[in-house]
Amino acid sequence: MSNALSVVIIVVALLAAAYSAVTAVRNRAMGWGDLAALGVLEVLLVVQAVVGFVKLSGGEGPGDSATFVGYLLAILVIPVAGAGWGLLERSRWGPGVIVVAGLSVAVMIERMRQIWTGTVG
Repeated sequence: MSNALSVVIIVVALLAAAYSAVTAVRNRAMGWGDLAALGVLEVLLVVQAVVGFVKLSGGEGPGDSATFVGYLLAILVIPVAGAGWGLLERSRWGPGVIVVAGLSVAVMIERMRQIWTGTVG
C-alpha cells in the first residue's frame, strides 16, 4: 500500500465531503461537481486496489490479508453507492449522502493503512 496514494485519497475524499456539505447547506440537490468529485475519488480507489493487489501478489502486505482485501474491495462500492443514492434523493440530503461517503472512505483508507503496517489496535 502506498502511503502517498493513501494521503491523496484521504485529501480528495475530505474535499469531496466538504464540497457536498456546502451543496447541502445551500439546500441544493446533488450536481455535476458532486459527481465529478466522486468520479475522481473512484478512479483513485481503483488505482489503490490495483496497487494493493500487485503488492499482495508480490509477497508484501499484512499478516491478515483477508481483512485487507475485504476493505480493498468494499471501499470501491462506497462512491458508486453514494452517487446512486445522491442522484435518487433530489433534496439537500442527496449531497448529505456524499458527505457520509467521503468521510467513510477517508476512515477506511486510514484503517487499511493501519492493517497494512500492522498497527492494528
